Amino acid sequence: MSSRLLVQERATLICIQETKLSVVCNSLAIEILGQAFDYDYLPALNVSGGILLGWDREVWTVIDVTKGRFTLSAKIAEKGSSHNPWWITIVYGLQLDHEKVEFLEELLRFRDACPGPWFLCGDFNMIYGA
Repeated sequence: MSSRLLVQERATLICIQETKLSVVCNSLAIEILGQAFDYDYLPALNVSGGILLGWDREVWTVIDVTKGRFTLSAKIAEKGSSHNPWWITIVYGLQLDHEKVEFLEELLRFRDACPGPWFLCGDFNMIYGA
């Protein structure tokens, strides 16, 4: 992905799952997102997972970031407005049965602790094969 694509599409909020990156440094984030974006990330475990959330700092204010084993969540509000903040959670779920249960329990704990409008997206991996 290139920051040119983000500019072309006028994206202001970016969620990338399965980055496979254990570290996201500022120079890499700028290369991916561009200069206008702030970011946070959940590192990959070995060569699995990894989540990157980027937001255009002129459009969005991130009030709080919460990281779990399978999730990266942020409370977001439009810049200049303290009204109607909402939560976004980006997920990367694993495929083993015991991990599926842990994943769903993590989502439930987050939801119980963080009420209000919530957008949930990502790679759930709940059904890998029929």
